[in-house]
Amino acid sequence: MDTLDLSRLQFAVVTIYHYFFVPMSIALAALTAGLQT
Repeated sequence: MDTLDLSRLQFAVVTIYHYFFVPMSIALAALTAGLQT
């Protein structure tokens, strides 16, 4: 594995993290706000 492969792996991990956890955290915040009211 060279630097390009490692960069692609890092990009893939960050992208997957972003697409899974950002919407989930937004949904949990909305759910919490909905349950508080």
